[in-house]
Amino acid sequence: RSWCVYIYMSRRAVLARSLAVLTLPQGLLPRARAAEFTTTAGGARRSSGDGDPHRLAVPELAPGSRRLYLCRHGETDWNVAGRVQGMTDIPLNPNGRSQAAALAAILADVPIGLVASSALGRASSTADAVAALHPGARRLVDARFNEMNFGSLEGEELRGGSPRREEYEARLAEWEAGRTSVRLPGGGESPEEVAARALKGLRELGALPPLAAAAGGAGVPSCPRHVCLVAHGRFNKILLAALRGDVSRASQVAQGNTAVNIVDIDEGGACTVVAVNLLDHLRAAAQPPA
Repeated sequence: RSWCVYIYMSRRAVLARSLAVLTLPQGLLPRARAAEFTTTAGGARRSSGDGDPHRLAVPELAPGSRRLYLCRHGETDWNVAGRVQGMTDIPLNPNGRSQAAALAAILADVPIGLVASSALGRASSTADAVAALHPGARRLVDARFNEMNFGSLEGEELRGGSPRREEYEARLAEWEAGRTSVRLPGGGESPEEVAARALKGLRELGALPPLAAAAGGAGVPSCPRHVCLVAHGRFNKILLAALRGDVSRASQVAQGNTAVNIVDIDEGGACTVVAVNLLDHLRAAAQPPA
């Protein structure tokens, strides 16, 4: 069996877990592969080799592989209020714009050749900040990278004793039990639907190789080796879970505003999740550069 090492980053510890790969009936999932990388802070860390805390340092990318920097958008007023955004187009607030600038700064030295994003403003604006420091990179907006459609839950506050919190938690429990085809109420999406469009978008970018059955002899799209994709909290959770082989585990993934997740993808489509939910750039933004 194949395994994918999933590395969780936090302020105090790094937890690495090996998770078994499952395959959806649709055959959508890429292959996951075991990998080990040891640094003083796990698979990736914020500081560079010269000790500069404002630069990102990651393992060297293997020949023939591509690296995906999957990021979440900056903060919005609905994030602060705990309201479900989903497909509702809510802009960044002032703190969110500052977070986007910090994200752009930490990725400034990464040789990104393509900056892609959701079509929703909060993600697109965050991606624009990254792209501004990579003038040679192609900029792409694709609605397939939009947040999950939360249906009638959009705009609702789900904190504390919210009357709809119990309804949402019941859906989460179904997904975690493996019933990932169950949709959110009021015309919302299921995790499998989000995973399908996310993976299709990555394949059409060339970040993932095409499915053998769908390739039809067509060449793999040209894609830079370093790709930044700025999307959304639940979308990122689902995509990361899909890349590690089990969509039902999406809720186990943490995603703060402007979180950086790093996934390496080899020529055969085997995925290694290098790092998840890196947020040190927000703390580094408060420190003046050396």
